[in-house]
Amino acid sequence: MTDIDAETLGWELVGWDGDERAAHVTGLTRVEILSLRDLFPRRDDDFLATAVYEVPPALYPAMRSAVPHLEFREGLEYQIAGFRLSG
Repeated sequence: MTDIDAETLGWELVGWDGDERAAHVTGLTRVEILSLRDLFPRRDDDFLATAVYEVPPALYPAMRSAVPHLEFREGLEYQIAGFRLSG
């Protein structure tokens, strides 16, 4: 995505199970993404929208500190991804 307009984006934290199914999905707001982005220093953009970002277990505590409602379920592999909202 180039010329990113954060107003037209949505984000999800997705936990994938062993069968590669999205077993746990949490929607994220623009404000939440802005509070999480610095946890991903190798990001391609400020809104975590141009790639899928793996969330290693070592980041779970910092992510919960930044966005308290986040949950991480045992046995799932998590990623954050941005997408264009249909409109």
